[in-house]
Amino acid sequence: MTGQNFTVGHDGPLLQYLFELFPAQSRTGVKNMLSKGQVLVNGESRTAFDQPLFKGDKLTVLPKGISIARATRSDAREEVEKAGVKILFEDEYYLVVDKPSGMLSVSTSRGSAAKSGHREKTLYALLNAYVKVNARMQRKEDLLSGVAPDRSTAKVWIVHRIDKGTSGVLVFAKSERAKDILQSKWKNLVLERKYVAFLEGRLEKPQGAVQSWLVENPKSLKMNSFQEEVKDGQLAITHYSSLGQFHRGRFTYTQVEFSLETGRKNQIRVHASDLGHPIAGDDKYGAQTDPIRRLALHAASLVFRHPFTNHTVRVLSPLPEAFNRFEPIEG
Repeated sequence: MTGQNFTVGHDGPLLQYLFELFPAQSRTGVKNMLSKGQVLVNGESRTAFDQPLFKGDKLTVLPKGISIARATRSDAREEVEKAGVKILFEDEYYLVVDKPSGMLSVSTSRGSAAKSGHREKTLYALLNAYVKVNARMQRKEDLLSGVAPDRSTAKVWIVHRIDKGTSGVLVFAKSERAKDILQSKWKNLVLERKYVAFLEGRLEKPQGAVQSWLVENPKSLKMNSFQEEVKDGQLAITHYSSLGQFHRGRFTYTQVEFSLETGRKNQIRVHASDLGHPIAGDDKYGAQTDPIRRLALHAASLVFRHPFTNHTVRVLSPLPEAFNRFEPIEG
């Protein structure tokens, strides 16, 4: 590993051992090694003065520039999390996150916000900034380590989208090639894609499937659903299964798990409406109630075969806390 490497010769507290290793440095200078994140114990960053060391432990003291670069990368991740976004999976090819309800996946040129000139903060912009900082700091660390840095463009490409009001799992690619491969082989690579929603009322059938052809109305931007194939219609197939009955106040709701055979715009929302039970909070598609002040739809899981490593990636997102406001109906 880059830096000065040592094997601990005897048990003792970390700071005292560093004083022994660097007798020519001032005590303040040695303490700064810890506070600036330059010290690794068995490969893990440690900052506590009283961190116990044991004989045989591996100790690494990083150059100051590398520790700063790593701290900057950590800060960039914290900025993403402060925005309410959780990073669920990340490697050199893909970034899978948990999007909060109310955040746009990517900017759109349509709508009142665009017309007014207001640019709403998007998940795409947030993650783009994150990967740019990561790449810049990685190049700095590589240069200090004597490694040829990767100077390719750092940005993200969105692989698929979920609505602004929907929360949950969303995939971004770190290169256009990675995006194209996953999109073009989506049906073969995606092994599971499940959503959970609370629908108004009680479903007549506990499970089943909805099939229709969807066409977007350019004026209302709503998706219209047709039972027979129509011009410009996109076939949409949604499978559903009831998970139980709930109530919120005097209204009854059914918790439903959806799995997608196709991935069309607003597909689950439209098909829930087709069932006669719109998603709670979805006034666009006929909901009469808004019990948790958000669209009650969550992208709960995504399982896909990684096209570059061939490993199975399983990403789960727990139900949002707001969903706990629905109370189960006993019996």
